[in-house]
Amino acid sequence: MTRRVRGAIPRRRAPLGNILVRICIYVLAAIVFFVLRGRIDWKRFAHRTTASSSADTTLTLAGADVAPLLVDELARRYRMDYPRLRVETRGGATAQALQDLVNGRAGAVFLARPPDRVEQAVFTRATGDTAIWYPVALAAVLVVSAPDRGDTVVSLEELKQLSRGRDPGGRRLYVPDPNSGLWWAFLSRLGLPGDPSTPIPGVVFLQDDDTVIRAVLADAGSLGVVSSFGLRRRLSAWGARAMALRTAPGAPAVSADNVTLSTGAYPLWCYLYAGCLGRGGMQGSYFITYLTSARGQRQIEQTPYLPARKVSREVFLRRTPPGS
Repeated sequence: MTRRVRGAIPRRRAPLGNILVRICIYVLAAIVFFVLRGRIDWKRFAHRTTASSSADTTLTLAGADVAPLLVDELARRYRMDYPRLRVETRGGATAQALQDLVNGRAGAVFLARPPDRVEQAVFTRATGDTAIWYPVALAAVLVVSAPDRGDTVVSLEELKQLSRGRDPGGRRLYVPDPNSGLWWAFLSRLGLPGDPSTPIPGVVFLQDDDTVIRAVLADAGSLGVVSSFGLRRRLSAWGARAMALRTAPGAPAVSADNVTLSTGAYPLWCYLYAGCLGRGGMQGSYFITYLTSARGQRQIEQTPYLPARKVSREVFLRRTPPGS
């Protein structure tokens, strides 16, 4: 039994409200400390919080116009593998796809070229993150002409002259919008630098691959550059044809097919890239991992296109070891 001493002052318990106030002050002080020390990536935080609340159940793929038939097929197969996931696609080519990614409108994108340094700097400023990308499929860059054109072969040297505006015959070269990324791939395969902002005599930029084919059919003697990724139907359905290429004087002409593409015999080719933010949404990262996996590459192999990882090699059988 506790005795109460006379004259002693009883202790008072602090009111609950005061305790809560103190806790709030401590928490606020901790937040200020972390903000001042830069421990919180506010750019990334703001970018992530602007995303949809359904980010874990929805995947938006941008850049569908880069390879419309292939993107639609890949989205369909991915829905079959993950039926609880809502998969949506957005149109646009490479430049628009990168804008959708940096603005949080897409979790993964399809590109005809990798992001350049300027675009990566925009990602860093806007999101505190950078884009990552991987080649997932391979296709031909085709030089197309009208069916009544006399010659069926064009040399790489002729294409270099045309793309620099130095063709002595004054022929026009029709190319899709530089923002699509195909112009970059075409010049890269020719070993030429490309600056879309500089006008080139004789080079006419049009909206897309289909528009290029229409222009070639209406302009006798002209040539066009398209990607088999960008075509929404076969060249034969348009009434156009693909030119064979001659890599050097006297060399045999090479036409584009899966064998010449995979072996590198056909010199004009392009990758389809798939990308996402390095520390972005979960579903975008999962999709890129899926496309670059063995299963994803097999899915692409079942389409008219080549998976990026497939390379055909000749096999030589010898009775004696090589070098003996």
